[in-house]
Amino acid sequence: MRAKGKQYSPEDLIRDVKELLAREKLSDDVFSKIGEFLKKISLREDLMEIGEHRGKGINAIDSYVIYRDPLPDGPIIILAQFDRATEIHNHGTWGVMCAYKGREHYTQWKRNDNGEEPGKVDLELVKDLILVEGDIVWWPDVPNDIHKQDPIDDSMWQLVYMGRNTMGGDEQHYDPKLGTSWEADIPNSSRRRV
Repeated sequence: MRAKGKQYSPEDLIRDVKELLAREKLSDDVFSKIGEFLKKISLREDLMEIGEHRGKGINAIDSYVIYRDPLPDGPIIILAQFDRATEIHNHGTWGVMCAYKGREHYTQWKRNDNGEEPGKVDLELVKDLILVEGDIVWWPDVPNDIHKQDPIDDSMWQLVYMGRNTMGGDEQHYDPKLGTSWEADIPNSSRRRV
């Protein structure tokens, strides 16, 4: 059930995360706490109204920017809808995700190589989960920010807090079976729109 009355705002969430990060370094405990902040904002029914409509992204069929920090590399909060599996990809930053609507199969990898050989990777699967509304998951910072989302139903929505706004940047796609990576094919109209 979504909340009514005075609601937790994107600015409340950003304030709480910044206060937390001023006291503590990134860790599973800190990611979990950020997830609880995201869960609080996910109770809002008006996220699409308060967000800036972004439209289609590289993987998303629809999305909204809920918060964009004034600093170019500051945090960003995105609400995104997916109707098919994403490529295995990265974002160039750590992130925390809350399943907003629908269910998804979420997988995440750790990179075992040092990245010295372009186009080659050694990935190890570290998370294989089914997420339902309100579930939280996070990925660490580069080089282990590699994951995939796959809707179980017709589509799913997720709320994502990214530590730095790298949207439309140097995302990579990966094939763990072949041990390869390549630049994501981002259309020019999608680059740096957020």
